[in-house]
Amino acid sequence: MRHIDNHNLVKIGIVVDDIEAAAKKYCELFGIPMPSFSIPDPDAPVAHTEDSYTWYRGENVPARTKFANLQMGPVTVELLEPYDEASPWNEFKQKHGQGVHFITFTVNGFEQHIRFVEKQGLPLIHKGEYGSGRYCYFDSEGPLGVVLGLQELGQRQADAG
Repeated sequence: MRHIDNHNLVKIGIVVDDIEAAAKKYCELFGIPMPSFSIPDPDAPVAHTEDSYTWYRGENVPARTKFANLQMGPVTVELLEPYDEASPWNEFKQKHGQGVHFITFTVNGFEQHIRFVEKQGLPLIHKGEYGSGRYCYFDSEGPLGVVLGLQELGQRQADAG
């Protein structure tokens, strides 16, 4: 592998203080309908399985966040209001406040891409799987100015070394 196999940006993640207020303002500005909100129960127990987990800085963690997706042409703007628990979104909010946290590209060969990006000097810091897809973030704020995210959608692809 010589490079990431896709350079089409598909998602921008923005950490916000108040997801409902931020979504309302985006919708007013762009004349788009209000999105649905995913609001996990902060008190619900989290069970990690092989097909559904969130790994962050070496540990399985709940990493819950309120989120909403706004479809802005070919790019999804994902608004995230993190809970006060270990997660990349809460870490970003504690360091920077509101702002653009990540950009994401869809790839085929998820684990192969992780190995490639790590060999480029960008360590994996977050990885999750939710049944119909998987995503990850790399420690890339220094060299790229933003967290690099990769996602693979659908069934797991065979790992091609």
